[in-house]
Amino acid sequence: MIKLLATLLGLSSLSAFAAGPELPNMSKSDLEKVSNEFANNFSHTAVAAPETDGLWGLEIGLIAGQTGSPKLADLIDRAGEDGSEFKNLYHAGLMGRAHFPLDLFVELSVLPEKELADVTFENTSLGLGWNAGAHFGLPLDVALGYNMSNTDVSFKQTINNSSTAFTDVDSTINFAAKTSVYWLGVSKTLAIVTPYVKAGVAKSESDAEVTGSSTATIFTFTSNQKENVSSSGGYLAAGANLQLALFKMGLEASQTIGVKRISAKLSLDF
Repeated sequence: MIKLLATLLGLSSLSAFAAGPELPNMSKSDLEKVSNEFANNFSHTAVAAPETDGLWGLEIGLIAGQTGSPKLADLIDRAGEDGSEFKNLYHAGLMGRAHFPLDLFVELSVLPEKELADVTFENTSLGLGWNAGAHFGLPLDVALGYNMSNTDVSFKQTINNSSTAFTDVDSTINFAAKTSVYWLGVSKTLAIVTPYVKAGVAKSESDAEVTGSSTATIFTFTSNQKENVSSSGGYLAAGANLQLALFKMGLEASQTIGVKRISAKLSLDF
């Protein structure tokens, strides 16, 4: 797990985005699928069991992981480019988690604005929850929670199609994405390991915009340069946290609106 986390943290620069994907002309269905992958790559996770151990608690650390993006890879392949570099998207950030009296907890994850070659990205996410299992003295931690995230990803691309009269126009493509998840989670601490499962419903919404000229666009279904798309579906996550003195490690696999992701965590737990 430590090796996986170190590898993923090494990708916290999102170096896979360094050159930026070259997106072809997209139908509305294409836009919905790709936007959903971008949005859920950065959706909230603290790789945390829905537990509240004690009256107060504080955890700070790092999170990183990768998300399968087959729709993005297929779209780039279809345009005659090499989509193999975009079969996975990557996420990373600083995380914090605290729990309070009444078994309430709050989680925060932040990736400050970062520019790498032709790509700029930033992400902020928040999670809120209540551990009803601990509050009522049940043998399991049973929690209700809500997660939300805001993400901006933009990259430069030269557009040459009918919207530019088939001349090269340097443009910027931006995805401003929001996700929200309502979930029910269950966990149980067994010595130093706490496995957990969460299930719920999710929604992602993205504004995709092309800037750089008054006419350039990559959308085949409209002449607009900005479009809003959304997706909704199920959410399922399963993972485990390992506590070693003040150090905590975590690993989580999840699927949100059909997008599969794996995330790892290394933190200090007080």
